[in-house]
Amino acid sequence: MGMYDEIWWEGELPEGHPPESRLFQTKSLERCLDRYVVTREGRLCLVGNGLQDDGPFDGGQRVHESVDMDFHGDMRLVSATGRYGEYIARFTHGTLEWIRPRADVPLPRRNLIAPQRSAE
Repeated sequence: MGMYDEIWWEGELPEGHPPESRLFQTKSLERCLDRYVVTREGRLCLVGNGLQDDGPFDGGQRVHESVDMDFHGDMRLVSATGRYGEYIARFTHGTLEWIRPRADVPLPRRNLIAPQRSAE
């Protein structure tokens, strides 16, 4: 499995994704079990760390003051339950531009985003 970060999605979810499934995992960021929220405004904010913060992450825990990451790039997301597929989210100058099923992203670009690393 390896290390990953968790992202709670407050914004609009992709068409067909169940609204009750808002927790995602990603290896596109620091892979430190950090906890992030994508706000309704489409901003990626660091809100905590799974190693230091207690309990499951449901987006409501804001143990520390959130930090806007001003993230620019593409991020690969997997539903934390593993049942709802994979997505690619594009952030431009810190704001979410779109989120799409990974299968809808052109193949060359899809394979560049957070490729699986071998065990270290």
